Amino acid sequence: MWGLLGAWMVWAQSAVSWQIRVEGRQPARVGDTLNLVMEATIRAPYHLYSSRVPAREANLPTTFTPLRQVGLQFVGPLLEEGHLHTVYDSIFETEVYYYEGQVRFRQRVVITANPAQGEGLLRYQYCDEEQCFTEKLEVPIQVAVESSASSKGSTSGQGAEENRLPSGRSLSQVSDSARAEAPQGGFSSAPSQRSLASEVSTVSESGGQSAIADSSREPLVWVFLKAFLFGLAAVLTPCTFPMIPLTVSYFTKASEGRKGFPFLALWYAASILIIFWVLGLVLTLLFGASAAYNVATNPWLNLVFFLILLLFGLSFLGAFEITLPASWGTATSRYASPRSLGGVFFMALTLVLVSFSCIGPLVGTLMIDMVGGEVWEPLVGMTGFGLAFALPFGALAAMPRLLQRLPRSGEWLETFKVTLGFLELALALKFLSNADLVWHLGLLDREVYLVLWITLFLFLALYLLGKLPLKGAPSGPIGVGRLLLSMGSFALALYFFTGLWGAPLKAFSGLLPPIHDEMGVRLVGGGSFSNGTPSQATCLYPPTRRYADKLRKYTPPDFCAFYDLDEARQYAAAVGKPLLIDFTGHTCVNCRQVESSVWSQPPIKKLIQEQFVLVSLFVDDATPLPEPETTPEGERLYTLGDKWLYLQKARYGVQAQPYYVITDSTLKPLVSPMGFTLDVLRYQAFLEGGLRRFEEGYASLRKL
Repeated sequence: MWGLLGAWMVWAQSAVSWQIRVEGRQPARVGDTLNLVMEATIRAPYHLYSSRVPAREANLPTTFTPLRQVGLQFVGPLLEEGHLHTVYDSIFETEVYYYEGQVRFRQRVVITANPAQGEGLLRYQYCDEEQCFTEKLEVPIQVAVESSASSKGSTSGQGAEENRLPSGRSLSQVSDSARAEAPQGGFSSAPSQRSLASEVSTVSESGGQSAIADSSREPLVWVFLKAFLFGLAAVLTPCTFPMIPLTVSYFTKASEGRKGFPFLALWYAASILIIFWVLGLVLTLLFGASAAYNVATNPWLNLVFFLILLLFGLSFLGAFEITLPASWGTATSRYASPRSLGGVFFMALTLVLVSFSCIGPLVGTLMIDMVGGEVWEPLVGMTGFGLAFALPFGALAAMPRLLQRLPRSGEWLETFKVTLGFLELALALKFLSNADLVWHLGLLDREVYLVLWITLFLFLALYLLGKLPLKGAPSGPIGVGRLLLSMGSFALALYFFTGLWGAPLKAFSGLLPPIHDEMGVRLVGGGSFSNGTPSQATCLYPPTRRYADKLRKYTPPDFCAFYDLDEARQYAAAVGKPLLIDFTGHTCVNCRQVESSVWSQPPIKKLIQEQFVLVSLFVDDATPLPEPETTPEGERLYTLGDKWLYLQKARYGVQAQPYYVITDSTLKPLVSPMGFTLDVLRYQAFLEGGLRRFEEGYASLRKL
């Protein structure tokens, strides 16, 4: 059985009291991962500072430093749970992070042998409006381990058997090959071959780093608004719009003289909303956060999404109709009646089923986008879609006089539907591009992608002008609305055409494949020309760096990067620069936006190029590892993307991209990591804060 000085240890020091415990299987087995939980209760009016490091020197963050590790290892960052307060401190001129009342810190512990015991040092600071106190707490841990063949061979000298990966590398293996490369000044050695667990584990003297990240996904309010617009578009399709006067008229006549008519009208609209809400709830239950991430980055699923959207687009263009079995609508219509709550609900269900041939592609497109996001996006999105779809029916059923103001059904509905078809085809290419990028096929590079988009928008413009004789093509005089839409489509085609000559196309950077130096003749961004090929940024990094042959073309022009963390650490130690770790992905829309809108700015570009060693870790890359690796939890990792995604989740507690971390060559974090942002000044402050912290530490080491 495990013991922790009586299972519970309670310290009461001034305004902060601590409860310490171990969570996990008891007794443990070699290879198990447990949690050392340190729960603080903070007496008012004091607040305890987070483990998150401010951008500038301010308060002392909470840290956990391993002191002794026998038969166990403290791995990963110091995680925290609680209500985080983020406040701008005018004295330090930076944001500070703290907790009030209660906060729980977690430190992961991997059992490597029997016996397993260790000790760590918890440092923390708490303040009120007048004064601050800095204290430390020694935290011992002892865990009983089941006797097994794996634990019998532990050596008495170390008290632990090394936990080896399939490659033969161990948790404790550290090479001195980079020590000779480190600049004079006392940098810690950077191992040339580090195990996965070594890369994940926190450097003993670096303390912890909060796993708080900025979300790279759009806020839920934007998800709702986007879905709401999709719902309004669904109302304007030829299958749905003509149903409004028919349904409302039938509903009104059948309910004449009934006092409950307004309520039934509202219930009809609410029933439509409930149907879509239930669909969103099902998606939410099916796709948790991790599953949603896998859906968004899996190349096979992206290929499936491409085929689905291709079918939807062709359906809207008139190639065929996607319909549900007629028996479904017939079965529900038997129970449909405007005279009871149940009957009204089946009327709503019948409407949704009958309109499926038009709203199905829109709902499908929306669902594909949502299941790749946060766990609540399907529920919020379907609620927004259902609300927009239900509003016209409910409002017109309650106020029939508004029917007289509706435009009549006609040619404009078919025009709207075909326009949606062209947009569906354009969006489908994004998912095909995702699969192409992950597999490194090079079949749909930026030039081919742009040519296809240019063609689609040119054909859309011709269709709107009546020059493309598709089924239901507009005829007669061109209205102002159609003329403006065709002009907009021509303008987009011309805008995309400039991308073939090197224009960055920042407005659509998230949807386009990354730009690369080999693109045609580049007229934008300067540079000299040599045999028709644009000049490339001078790269001072070793030309034979690992994985550069496959991944270099995905790095933005004028930038140079490593693609292996251990190799980048060695180089950073040799040149005396901090690391800028860029967790990115081939399918990451927000990553492309940051690269085109933020990295391209002269101050940011100069800082990254001259002051940092950039390492880009593609978390969805399908390049196989030389040999599979196994995590401390027993998970097998087969690809480069698997390894970097696990590293990001295990070390920083997040899996959203982009995610930027500034560290020294020992992977000690210098400032709080940063997620998605298009604020150039904020990103510049992030880089300058990390550089300043690095230079302060480097200067102090040189004095030793």
